[in-house]
Amino acid sequence: MKETRFSDVCGTVDEIRSILGRGRVGPEESVEVLNLLEDAMYMIGRMRLRLEEYERFREDLRSILRSMDRVKPVGVEEAPQIAAEFREEVSKVRLGKASSEKAIDLAEKIRKIAGNLEGALRAYKEKCIAIVELYGRIKGVRDWSKDEEKRLGAPLPTLMPLDEVLESLREWLPPEPHRTKLIEFIKAGRAYIQPKKRRQPPVVQFEDGGSIPLHKVRYSEKIRNFYPADSPSTRERAS
Repeated sequence: MKETRFSDVCGTVDEIRSILGRGRVGPEESVEVLNLLEDAMYMIGRMRLRLEEYERFREDLRSILRSMDRVKPVGVEEAPQIAAEFREEVSKVRLGKASSEKAIDLAEKIRKIAGNLEGALRAYKEKCIAIVELYGRIKGVRDWSKDEEKRLGAPLPTLMPLDEVLESLREWLPPEPHRTKLIEFIKAGRAYIQPKKRRQPPVVQFEDGGSIPLHKVRYSEKIRNFYPADSPSTRERAS
């Protein structure tokens, strides 16, 4: 995974404008601008990959909906008429053997219809769970709790709650005030911490495609963007 100078393309282009806006650009600045362009293209590539994940989600969801269209319990519309015939047979003044047998047969039809309905409800339940599974898969380790609470009234469970993630990576967290700002972004669903790989630092992946090692993440109120601690913006340095 490539480390980027900023968390999004806007911050990257702002930096390009800052460098080129000086008027005269030397070889070192030209290299820096080209590197920033590569960052922007990398972010666009990351966002395209995420777009493809959403498109696969869309198609998987359509497949589930098509399978739900095929759930059609048999005999449901006939149930009221069968029940009326049952009442008629059982309400006879003298219930003979023939009427009793007919009533039993009608009751068994009611049982079959109920069984068909139970099967349909079970099938719909399984499809609904499959949709939740799809949602969990596309959500992954991202914290969407704020949006979920706003829409549903309560956040849904995540694969690993943010507090647990932060606790497990406590030694990698950036210092304040950058830590608080980063956590705000994560809670807003605008960034997430990728699972730590062996012998590699954990990485923050921003929704706009940028990626910065967790321990390097810094935030500038002046440029309103994140950047790596060892590579501040020229606009930041100018302050």
